[in-house]
Amino acid sequence: MMERQRATCGDRQSASRMALALALCAALAAAAYADDWPTYRHDNRRSGVSADALKPAGLAEKWVYEAPAPPQPAWHGPAKWDPYAGIKGLRSMRNYDPVFYVSVAGSALFFGSSVEDAAYCLDAATGAIRWLHGVDGPVRIVPTCVDGRVYFGADDGFAYCLDAKDGDEIWRFSPTGPSRLVPNNGKTISRWPCRTGVLVDGGTAYFGMGLLPWHESYLCAVDAATGATEGPGRYCTTLPEATLEGAMLASPAKLYAPQGRSAPMVFNRSDGAYLGGVEGGGGVFALLTPDHQFAHGPGNKAGWITVSNAETRDKLASYDGGNCMVVLDARAYVLKNAELLAIDRATGEPVWKMSTIHPYTLILAGDVLFAGGADEVAAFAIADGAALATLPVNGRAYGLAAANGRLYVSTDTGAVHCFE
Repeated sequence: MMERQRATCGDRQSASRMALALALCAALAAAAYADDWPTYRHDNRRSGVSADALKPAGLAEKWVYEAPAPPQPAWHGPAKWDPYAGIKGLRSMRNYDPVFYVSVAGSALFFGSSVEDAAYCLDAATGAIRWLHGVDGPVRIVPTCVDGRVYFGADDGFAYCLDAKDGDEIWRFSPTGPSRLVPNNGKTISRWPCRTGVLVDGGTAYFGMGLLPWHESYLCAVDAATGATEGPGRYCTTLPEATLEGAMLASPAKLYAPQGRSAPMVFNRSDGAYLGGVEGGGGVFALLTPDHQFAHGPGNKAGWITVSNAETRDKLASYDGGNCMVVLDARAYVLKNAELLAIDRATGEPVWKMSTIHPYTLILAGDVLFAGGADEVAAFAIADGAALATLPVNGRAYGLAAANGRLYVSTDTGAVHCFE
């Protein structure tokens, strides 16, 4: 009896140790993937960099959401060619809504619809619809999720704040109030649509409203909890000759606002004062590096990405033919139409080059680069550019997000693919 009791106690201790080991493994695995993607291109610097250590060879499609119709972008693409300059393959300066980009916070995934004029929340693990919140115009920039609240702007001229749990409206804000709507691409929109999305930082929500440079535009900073403009660092500033289009960026002291065909504008965060423009032409791709450099593009005509000092706006470098890039430490990874390069930021010299047919977008998850192409996504090792895997999707993959052990791919058919 004593021997049997001892054996039972030993079994219990062994089982307890096994359970503890399994729990520890699960916790470590969760920690490896414990990174949300709560806003456009991951963060307010639009870095496109996630700590999620995704292993491409192990990714399998888990679910696909199919919208009832493809996205309806605000602007058509560029002209087929520039006959005066003899340049074909012109780059789009205002391609900020070709797909339903996603943001992810915990178990929830969010996107805005330019087709159904709504913000959506899906279950990030299953793709099931949790809620949708309809508004009176297209939602073109992906919602931002902060502290259990969802923020977005729409073409109806309002910025919105919703409860992330159920989609109930907490506040809405317009610098002009309800206004007369005008026809646009088969719909009616405000003369002051919100096409910057809503950037949230330090308890303040920032966004822009405007459409045409010969009408006034607005730069707004409101209380993220209430939508009020009262208090330090809160304002609604009128801007002449500005067209704020594309997701804004933020450093501790400044706001950076793309303008589509015109160069990005820089503002003082504390009061909205205009500080000047950035060299290098237009485009709505932009990122801020941790060491205070601002990159944007694709410039004009044949395209380029210009890198400037984020504080002084002095031009530092230019990457011809660049569509998109990510930066990690001493290297910049630049995606072109047919090539992916790793560049030493100190010397400007290539570290490695890799041919690719995936020109649409680029993100970094752990030590893997993911590039979006036509009907597939490709994965490359950051160390040497080695091709690791391809993942099939439906349509051109302009949107990528890595969060909590999953890769989400948004395409121009209106699909959102989840790989796990």
